[in-house]
Amino acid sequence: MTAPTPPNPETVYEISESGRQQLKGGSTSLFADALRILVLADGKLSFGQIAKNLPDLPEAILGRMVFDLQQKGFMQPVKSAKSADSTDLSLLDFSSYIPPDPATVRGQRDEEFALRLQEAQSYLALMKEQGYAVRIARQAASTAKPSSGSTYSVLVVEDEPALSAAIRKFLELERFAPRVAASRDEVAAELRKPPLPDLILLDVMLAGASGFEILQRVRGHPALKQIPVIMVTAMSAREDVMRALVADANGYITKPFKFDVLMKSMRAVLGIR
Repeated sequence: MTAPTPPNPETVYEISESGRQQLKGGSTSLFADALRILVLADGKLSFGQIAKNLPDLPEAILGRMVFDLQQKGFMQPVKSAKSADSTDLSLLDFSSYIPPDPATVRGQRDEEFALRLQEAQSYLALMKEQGYAVRIARQAASTAKPSSGSTYSVLVVEDEPALSAAIRKFLELERFAPRVAASRDEVAAELRKPPLPDLILLDVMLAGASGFEILQRVRGHPALKQIPVIMVTAMSAREDVMRALVADANGYITKPFKFDVLMKSMRAVLGIR
């Protein structure tokens, strides 16, 4: 049988919906190395960058695994498309995803992604010791200034009404200005309203949408990519945590959580000392 042609190092890959199910499902038939590849297939990393983030896999074996994952429909190359080149949010829409321009992706520094992966792996080791109760928050290097000039605005993306109401009330008591959204369209609508939120608390399992997908689109938009995002979810599998951190989430908190833990995480990512 003829060996598959090695992937082009510049080809950018993204995970498919069936691939996401392999990461979410507890009964996946894929080996751990294949799952690691799917975690990195975020629509931003090229094959060459994936190879650098998986130095323990020989490139020939990695190329064959990528080929097999494509054949099974779990990942595919990103099609070239014009990326957002404006800070105009009036037409922001999460209903149809435009993958990032591969030329722009190639401009990202390899070491940035390597650091994200290294960070995620260190957190995974800590999770194993602590029984997979996840409380992660990146400490900001400096204090963020509220976009409104006075009060920090927080967009709460949560489709459970009782929990959404509880978080909103808690934030109000802590002198934050909460905004809420329960769906993909509501998230887009809130992000079109000035001023932009200073922080997003993002659930993963939303009706008709994935929080990971929303995170990826936020990070791909020039006007939104700097907003800190904390994932707040019941999903605690190591693949989920790694996927969020590699996609540049600023924090990851598993439900159920204590509000004081949420507040400490918010203050950390906003740089509030």
